[in-house]
Amino acid sequence: RRLECFILRLPNELLNLIATLLPQHSLLVLTQVCKLFREITMLHYFALFQFSIPQDDYLPLEAKGCEALLVWQRMHAFIVPKRIYFSTSHTKDHHFYALWIFLESLMDLDVPQVYIYTFSGPYKPTITFLDLLETIHSECKELKLQVLEITSSLFFTSLSIAFTLTTLWNASLTKLRLTDTGLTITEWMSLLKDLHLKHLCILEVEALCPVHGLVKFLSCHELNMLVISSLASVTDQLCPCLSPSQHTHSVIPLSLARLEGCPSYILSLLCYVNISNSLKYLGLWLGRSSLSNFFISDVLSCTECFPALQDLFVHIPI
Repeated sequence: RRLECFILRLPNELLNLIATLLPQHSLLVLTQVCKLFREITMLHYFALFQFSIPQDDYLPLEAKGCEALLVWQRMHAFIVPKRIYFSTSHTKDHHFYALWIFLESLMDLDVPQVYIYTFSGPYKPTITFLDLLETIHSECKELKLQVLEITSSLFFTSLSIAFTLTTLWNASLTKLRLTDTGLTITEWMSLLKDLHLKHLCILEVEALCPVHGLVKFLSCHELNMLVISSLASVTDQLCPCLSPSQHTHSVIPLSLARLEGCPSYILSLLCYVNISNSLKYLGLWLGRSSLSNFFISDVLSCTECFPALQDLFVHIPI
């Protein structure tokens, strides 16, 4: 005689109470038994991973929530996301693995926008992370990327550099940010030499980016805004404090309207470019080492070069 499953005779309210007492693994198993158990246990399972069911096609996601994606996908209320925003400060390899499987399953369902922000980790590219990048890249029927912000050396290792370069070469970028890259001066020079971004308007680079390489890049692009991102205390040691009047090189006219960075880098840049008539906004970022000197003279050395300047912002660390 066939055994009957008496648990199915219990009211849903009681099953719901039982689900609150079960550990994570048991909840996951129940989501795979039948539709009834999945619908009852899913909310408790999602709560363990801090995952909220999206109400529209926008999916905000943190690392822990990746483990709930495949359960959500089997639900009747599943919606194919059009925008996936993955942002986390503690990302582990199994999180990338879960996200990779989820994206693989959506291969033919047209997800137009995927954002990945990893503020820390993984510290080196794992096979899973590379598979995730390859999946995202292979899903792009037409690369419409306009904004790219890379703030990690993770994308410039020998294993992941191919993905980074392919993206840079094929995207119609209007804004590009490259900081904390871990690139050497020689690598920076090579990267900038091979970049031709005709739609680029905004560029942000780290202060380790060599001035000569940046000048050559600027001469081939019509930028509106340039940001040199760095602690000024570090930059002061890298860039000589030269006066623009001391240059012995040919000066390249540019049409920058907005410039931000530390005084030492800006003064070095002005030895090679002329933006005196176009610049409207100047942001000066002072490091703690600058305060021990006569930082007012550094500020004045920069501002006197721009007669058409309309706005000046000076950031002084507390």
